[in-house]
Amino acid sequence: MEIMYFLVAIILLDLAALRWGIDSRDKIDSIEWTRRNPNCY
Repeated sequence: MEIMYFLVAIILLDLAALRWGIDSRDKIDSIEWTRRNPNCY
């Protein structure tokens, strides 16, 4: 049963990272980087 809780927690963390994380594949001049850090330019 503990393994199920652990797997659910890992899946939820993964979904949160996909939703709110920064995609490192974006180029440095990407709109996403500018939106997250408006002072970068």
